[in-house]
This record gives sequence, C-alpha cells and structure tokens, in this order.
Amino acid sequence: MMSNQKLDFVMTEEEDLEGAVRLASDLIDLLPFSGQKSHPLQKRAWPRTGVFDTQGDEIVGIPPEVELLCEAIVTCLIADICFDMQTLSAAVAPLLNDDCARARLH
Repeated sequence: MMSNQKLDFVMTEEEDLEGAVRLASDLIDLLPFSGQKSHPLQKRAWPRTGVFDTQGDEIVGIPPEVELLCEAIVTCLIADICFDMQTLSAAVAPLLNDDCARARLH
C-alpha cells in the first residue's frame, strides 16, 4: 500500500547544471538567427551555415558570443536571479536575421 506522503526529490548540483544548460540552450534556440542549421535534422540553432562575421568570413561552429550567452543565462539560472534576455542577448544581435536584428528581443 502506498503512503499519502509526498516524496521530496533533491536534485544534485550536476542535475541542476544540466537543467540550466538545457533551458539556456532552449532559450537561445528561440532567437531568429541568420542562415540555416547545418543539418536539416539538427535540434539546436547552432552550428549554422550562411552566417558571416564582421570581416565577411563564414562562421564555422558555434560562435563565442553564443557560448558566452549560454554561460550568462546558466549563471543567472543557477544563482536564481532574474535576468533580461534583451540585455544578455545584445552581443549576438549581429548574428540575428537582418529582418529581426534591430527588432526588440523579448
């Protein structure tokens, strides 16, 4: 017979970190980046093709700005503090679709 007591599950630091990275990645995937995913079955937004840096060179792999954005979001989530996605994502604005690059990020 099962008890009516609630079971409390304590997440480990590693599980907290994995969850924060997953959520941060999900949020980043919502941004309207330029170019196309490298593979049609790719789940994440990066890596991409058809995205160029300020010198006109195609970006290969995941740009450092995207990695830093993920780290910043993860830090906020782990610290349980509020963050402004618009402010945090300002560094990746040049990588966004031209139609959306100047649009306000929510």
